[in-house]
Amino acid sequence: MESAALLSPTDIHTIRRYVQTKYAPLPDGRRAEIVADAIRRALAQRMPNVPDDLKRQMIDRLISRCLVGERRDIRPEDVLDLFAEIGEDDERLTERLLEPILQWANERTQRRWSPEQLASRLERRHGAVSLSAAEAVTIGLAPEGATASRSGWSAALWAAVRSLAKPAPAIVLASAIALGGGAVWIANSMERPAPVEPSASAPSPVPEAAPAVVPDVGIPQALKYTEIDVPALVAYLSGRDSMLAEEPYFGTIMDTAREYDLHPHLLFAITGQEQGFVPKSAKHALKIANNPFNVGHSWMEYNTDIANSAGIAARLLVKLGDSRPEGHDPFEWFNRTYAEDPLWSVGVRKIFDKLNGLGGE
Repeated sequence: MESAALLSPTDIHTIRRYVQTKYAPLPDGRRAEIVADAIRRALAQRMPNVPDDLKRQMIDRLISRCLVGERRDIRPEDVLDLFAEIGEDDERLTERLLEPILQWANERTQRRWSPEQLASRLERRHGAVSLSAAEAVTIGLAPEGATASRSGWSAALWAAVRSLAKPAPAIVLASAIALGGGAVWIANSMERPAPVEPSASAPSPVPEAAPAVVPDVGIPQALKYTEIDVPALVAYLSGRDSMLAEEPYFGTIMDTAREYDLHPHLLFAITGQEQGFVPKSAKHALKIANNPFNVGHSWMEYNTDIANSAGIAARLLVKLGDSRPEGHDPFEWFNRTYAEDPLWSVGVRKIFDKLNGLGGE
């Protein structure tokens, strides 16, 4: 199964259409700059956690190669290929970044990568050694001198793999203590007579069951309903002169969040992204407050009341959340249906995180 595209020509078309509509009065050149910036920011949100200068370099090359040159989607596999190419110029960078690349690959692609599998994948692209040799070298099992024929880049790559395979210090310490204790017990037992066997053997300990792995699908727990610091949220909204700090708006949104098992901050974050929390000074503030979620396309086209608009927004989020496939970011998954703006998810996430930090500031 193919991995989901990081960015596609369809996404670019959506960005262009959005910018042309929202920034229609601006000159063509300025709109083109906004489109280019939006494309880069959208792609940056989906890239591995690498240094910003490297990320910018990779984004420019991916756009040039895939979107412009070959007119196709940018896929996770393109990022892996590019990392292998760029890594040749800086062996230390390759060694340092293998772990975040591995974590990203396991989140963004359809397969589960081990460090060895990812290294072999990168090495095949790099062309330093043959496929059979790459697959033959595994951690701790490589024949002596097997890495001697590798290039400097490949040696750095496999050094990073070996580093990831090392046991954690706590595990090493625990093993040493266990072995040390065992040695003392053996030495002491040689000086003592054998213990008398008890008449009834003690029951064998029952091994603990391994914890169940919960698949990352549906609405994550972090976005489900929880009690929040209501006074802190009201104070924050009031500080922004928001209509939503008052009734019936605030209480209705809170009740809707509870009814549909959604985090209250998620619903308020969407109103912040869509309508800036509806400041009282805004023209038509009373009408906007009826539909701050912009359901039905916008508050202008669908002007109802806060209970109805909040309910529609909540039901849509629940429906989208229930259908979220494993590994897909929930905010980006909502974005696909909820808004045409490809950066909507970025704004909602930032506001959500901001609201979650209230009360601790």
